[in-house]
Amino acid sequence: MPNIRSAELKHARFFQQVLREHHRLYRAGAKESMIGLQRFDLDWQNIQTGQKWAATHADSSRAAAILSCYYPDAGATILGMRQSPMQRIEWLRAAVHAADLLGDKSSKSNHLGNIGIIYTDIGNAGLAEQSFREALSLARESGNQKHEASQLGNLGMLFAQTGQFDQAIEHLEKCLSMMVSLGDQQGQANALGNLGMAYDSVGDFTRALGSFQEALRIFTEVGNLYGQENALGQIGGVLIKKGNYREARVYLEKQLSLSVQIGDQFGESMALDNLAIVNIRLGDLVTAQDYFEKSIAKDRELGFRKSEANGLGNLGNLLTRLGKHDEAFASYERQSQIGRELGSKGIQRDALTNFGNYHLALDDFSKALENFQRALSLDRELGDQYGEEVDTLNAGTALRLQGKTEDALKFHQLALEIAQKIGDRYGEGNAFANLGSDHKILGDLELARQYFEKHLEIATEIGDLKGQADALQNQASIDLQTDQMEQALKRLQEAIRLYHQIDSPEADKLERFLNSANS
Repeated sequence: MPNIRSAELKHARFFQQVLREHHRLYRAGAKESMIGLQRFDLDWQNIQTGQKWAATHADSSRAAAILSCYYPDAGATILGMRQSPMQRIEWLRAAVHAADLLGDKSSKSNHLGNIGIIYTDIGNAGLAEQSFREALSLARESGNQKHEASQLGNLGMLFAQTGQFDQAIEHLEKCLSMMVSLGDQQGQANALGNLGMAYDSVGDFTRALGSFQEALRIFTEVGNLYGQENALGQIGGVLIKKGNYREARVYLEKQLSLSVQIGDQFGESMALDNLAIVNIRLGDLVTAQDYFEKSIAKDRELGFRKSEANGLGNLGNLLTRLGKHDEAFASYERQSQIGRELGSKGIQRDALTNFGNYHLALDDFSKALENFQRALSLDRELGDQYGEEVDTLNAGTALRLQGKTEDALKFHQLALEIAQKIGDRYGEGNAFANLGSDHKILGDLELARQYFEKHLEIATEIGDLKGQADALQNQASIDLQTDQMEQALKRLQEAIRLYHQIDSPEADKLERFLNSANS
């Protein structure tokens, strides 16, 4: 008769094989994906019991250590949709310990990399970088090129988040090159998605969109529903920035439908968040608020605190726009509290930036400037050059609204220099627009016109339709001041056309302005 320990080992081994089979079905795509998820849910309790036994007995049993080491890999994608971040880290830490016991550097590298990804998701960049660097070192020691490529990609994404875009793109391109040479289609698609996000961060929307579309093509070809869902969301996000709101909504609704279909609640939350932004751009603020609140509730339920904090910031911005200032302040306070609880200076910085914009809306320019300057201090402490660029620009705006245009000019010039240094074309265009506004106030209309022209050139280059329309409107304002009425009319009509193209309410405002001017 087998003893209890032997029976428990067989149970743990059997349900690891079951998990692996469910994951295989899920990754097969199409109908098999849903069958895999349904079977996984039926066996989930036994799978958890098997993993817990293996982790508990790893120190005393090599067989248990082997099981503990490979449980997270047996169902990586499905587990990512069903476990909270802390549950995933618990399994992965047990796997790291087991890999140490087995002397398996390659597996340890993989697990540390996955821990780093989770820390990134929940907003702990310091622990994320520590995990990625250790994982990269172990991958190189073990000669595992696939793991090496993955960790280069992970570090690249972390560099992108901290505004180190040159390093980010360099690491991500190395990752993509290695995945192509290894013939790893899944890895290639993941690398394309990450590279797209880096291009997106620097305002290169054309290359970002191309990367995401190629990733979607590969994920569709190999039947990876999770990858398709993610790529749909990324394409939708870029289309929002390009001003193609209705097209963005089509992709985001597909993402939402697919996330519900496969049970990816985090993906569902992200889709809701972006659909809220689309509805804001299209002027439907009530629907936008509903989407934000649903997204935040789901993040809170799942324990995705970084995403919850981001959603609270977005909701606060919308509430500020709706004039619900007390509710907006409370939303920002909760965002800041999450940052403190997680020890995430990045989230605390985001909250300070939001508080700054909140005070701008209340015409409390001194308080706004104070918050932007505190955010700037954290940007520099974090080494986040992108954040520094944004908050420098914001501080300049606060100064201009205080009537300190000469001081504002210095901040906007600095923001331009940072944007050019890190290759942020979108930010560079915004800096030129603000410099144009500064010089217009100071009475140097010719220089203002030149800056607005540079904004238009960049917006056209990166496919930013809203930016093009804004720049044309700014140029028209100079034309009106210099009695160039025919030129102003042409620019305003083109701006109206572009605003209509992206369904912006600004089109109606400009049309009313032109009608009143002609009457």
